[in-house]
Amino acid sequence: MATGGVWAPLEAYWPADELVRNRDRLIEKIERCYREAHPSGTSPSKSDMESWRESLYEVGTALVDLGLGQVWMFIEYRVDPAMNPIDVVLAGRHPVDGLSYAAIELKQWSAVERPNASVVAGLCASCRSVGGGYLCKRCAIDCVYAPFYQKNKKHPAIQVRDNLIALRKHHSMFDDRYVTLVGAAYLHNLKDPEAQWISWVAPCPGIPTFTARQPSDLRKFLRANFSPASGEEAAQALLERRRSNSLLTGEVGSIVNGHTRFSLVENQLRAVTSVMDSVRATSPYGAKKVFVVSGRAGTGKSLVALTLLGKALKGGYKACYVSGGIASRETFKRATKGQRDAFVTLNNVADNMTVDDEDLILCDEAHRLTERPLTGSFAMRPGESSVAVIVTRARVPVFFIDGDQRLFPDEVWPPDALVQEIQRLGAEVVPITLDRPLRAVGSATYDTWIQRLLAGNPVPWNADVDADPEPFELYYADSAAQMETFLHGKEASGASARMSAGMCWDWTDDTGTFPDVRPDEGWARPWNAGDNHKTSGVPKRRYWATESGGFGQIGCVHTAQGLEYEWGGVILGPDLTWDGDAWTVHREHVRSKARKIRNDEELARAIRNAYGVLMTRSIRGTVLYSVDPATRQLFADLGVPKI
Repeated sequence: MATGGVWAPLEAYWPADELVRNRDRLIEKIERCYREAHPSGTSPSKSDMESWRESLYEVGTALVDLGLGQVWMFIEYRVDPAMNPIDVVLAGRHPVDGLSYAAIELKQWSAVERPNASVVAGLCASCRSVGGGYLCKRCAIDCVYAPFYQKNKKHPAIQVRDNLIALRKHHSMFDDRYVTLVGAAYLHNLKDPEAQWISWVAPCPGIPTFTARQPSDLRKFLRANFSPASGEEAAQALLERRRSNSLLTGEVGSIVNGHTRFSLVENQLRAVTSVMDSVRATSPYGAKKVFVVSGRAGTGKSLVALTLLGKALKGGYKACYVSGGIASRETFKRATKGQRDAFVTLNNVADNMTVDDEDLILCDEAHRLTERPLTGSFAMRPGESSVAVIVTRARVPVFFIDGDQRLFPDEVWPPDALVQEIQRLGAEVVPITLDRPLRAVGSATYDTWIQRLLAGNPVPWNADVDADPEPFELYYADSAAQMETFLHGKEASGASARMSAGMCWDWTDDTGTFPDVRPDEGWARPWNAGDNHKTSGVPKRRYWATESGGFGQIGCVHTAQGLEYEWGGVILGPDLTWDGDAWTVHREHVRSKARKIRNDEELARAIRNAYGVLMTRSIRGTVLYSVDPATRQLFADLGVPKI
């Protein structure tokens, strides 16, 4: 049974011919699956049971009659607690090529009427406020009147559209242009000739509505989208290739041990396959191949690195994980029981490993590497470069890099310099680019918006401009206190939330208790604590982003980089303001190592990059607050909603 007061995934699926052949027995199994998935173990309603017995049988019989009995049927499909169940999802092969899926909304309606303007229930806010039988053009198309409910309901095609959006949101395979996803509504009891108009109203073009008087049209739809070939591969993909809204840190142990809800897509899969092929290769001939995996924040670099670590260790190879970021490395290490020895420091690699000693070394956050390994006093060690240490000690070295996350003068390996150093060492560079954002609920919209914003060429935040609404939530606040209240509500509801800020305030205390960060009069909070403090309830610096208790302090780019949380608030300080046409950097407000940057252009790049890092830590939503009124006005002008 589901726990925690939320639905568990409801998984009842069989090939169409099996469901038709064993209808009574499988209906009992569907009922049991429903109870097990229900938050309270409640049994399905009588109408649900009738729908499974009659509506599913109608669709299954149509498939079998067409020779499509090997198309799989997923009943009451739900993979996320917030997802409305889909009556049935069909999974099979397309007649031309590739995997094919159809979301079918089943209605047992035997009567339906055009929308009733005198019944306000179910109409839009405008129609309800006007009253008196008023019906806007949108409601005239989007709504139908259901006599048995005695109210207006959304046209079934709209529900299908919402189901298609949910499938795309929760499954990575639908990012593939060669995978077909269609939808339709089927009213198999609607025989009244006067009600057939419902098929000729199209609130969602491309999503047909079939009735009992259109059996031929339904079969044409099924034939157009499915072939008689086995749907096993499509069914397995639907079960496996699910996006996860989980935090990466909560899944590290599962990833390294080969059991995870995260799905690799496109170039992520290519990276894992190519690297593991090199690890398994036994030929010593030719130049050493060094993989350079590049990608913006949230494209899955750490996911690929951890996946490779798990595959290599499981295969019996010597492998280790190194990172230019202490917080991410130590957080991942702590989350991985049984394999913690695989997470090592660069000094450990330099001092304790010989040439080609490891089969695989994975260097995450390579953009944060210093020129050479550092001693405990943060002084440069003599000898070989940090890149040379990785390249020489591994048969297969892999670097993960994002040039837009370089922040400080001692981070000396932008992508071009990294490549040149590898080539100087006589190795062959194998570049792989991860170009699809996975953090921020896979929102390419948010990723593009942040890039354009910080580049000084902002675009409007159009979250819901079409039938495919933006899954990521973006807001701005008029004060730090408003931001904190909003995010505290998210934290109280069980989501992880953190507040971070640009480094515009001195860090005078390492206990996580002194209110150094003072963006507004009357509001101040402490920076995240150091790693050696003894304050009860306050996480150490490296665990601020992931350990409970971190919400009470303000994180900086050092503690947030490479990590993530569900909700993030970003305080833009007086170091970066919008002057109406471009960003202006105010050097007098810059703190931290960035003050050592003498070139104004380089400083502006570092400050923008730092805020870019902070703005791309969230997987569900971000709240922005700037101490500068003109910058807040920019957010408003771009259409960002205010909390």
